[in-house]
Amino acid sequence: MGSTPNLGVASSMKRTLQRGAQAVEFALILPFFVLILLLIVDLGFLVYNKAVITNASREAARAGTLLTATWSSTEVASVACNYARNALISTRSGTRTSTCSGTADPVVTVSNPGGRLPPALGDPITVTVTFPYQGFLTSFQGTTIEPAWSLKAVSTMNHE
Repeated sequence: MGSTPNLGVASSMKRTLQRGAQAVEFALILPFFVLILLLIVDLGFLVYNKAVITNASREAARAGTLLTATWSSTEVASVACNYARNALISTRSGTRTSTCSGTADPVVTVSNPGGRLPPALGDPITVTVTFPYQGFLTSFQGTTIEPAWSLKAVSTMNHE
């Protein structure tokens, strides 16, 4: 009768040769997973900021449509500024002011195409809020990088 090979020894040798392979594979894949995780968080902040500036422009347009004797575009812009300035998330360095005139603040513009102050009944009021978003993956320490996305929201309502 022939001798049968000892499979236990071959299996044992194969395991010793592969010892630590999982740790090496994990070390190779980990940076990719961290990058994907940061991308997901960054995109979540981007979508959140877009919702904030959309709501800010809508609230300001609504405030601008109310019939008041002392209507001014700065008052309407301050509504959007107050709504957005504390709710926006960004890693962008810069100043934030209460009047949205800082370098890290959203830019609010109010237009009254009719040109009448206060606007007449039915005049459209347009509020535009723009915010240069800079997230984790587009900001690096010690370098000046322009924001990758400029978020913009426009709301138009007729004066009541």
